[in-house]
Amino acid sequence: MRIRTALVALPLVALAGCGWTGPTAYGTDERTVTAEVGEEFTLEVPASPALGENWYLAQPRPDSAVLSYDGSGEDTEGGDEGVTGSGGGTQHFDFTAVASGRTTVKLLYCPHGLCHSAAEAAASPSPGGTASPVPVTTAAATATPDDTDNPTYYLYTITVR
Repeated sequence: MRIRTALVALPLVALAGCGWTGPTAYGTDERTVTAEVGEEFTLEVPASPALGENWYLAQPRPDSAVLSYDGSGEDTEGGDEGVTGSGGGTQHFDFTAVASGRTTVKLLYCPHGLCHSAAEAAASPSPGGTASPVPVTTAAATATPDDTDNPTYYLYTITVR
């Protein structure tokens, strides 16, 4: 009986020892990603939705022949109890590399509730009665969300081998 229990536990110990934690995560400081066909990865960005800070997958979407978009989500970290927005957090966008090639992932960073989605940003009327343009990238290619208080696009170049 002890031998059978040890054999069942062995694969779990082996996985823990290898540091298996899931897909590779890339932040705003790593905007060039190389992946192998079949590899899963995530773009992980800092966000605090409770304070109106959100990220969206913008148009045009990545080439679906090269990259499969698997969805998004958010993780929040604790803050002071009863204090809205006191904790930190991240939003993540999950992908699977499906075939060799190159594509671009375009994320829209929206601080301070300035936009709710790329579509809303494009359709919002301005005080003059015309549609506001979708925010343009005003920050350098190496900017981080801490560097800008304006909606900003972040472009990730994805190469699948």
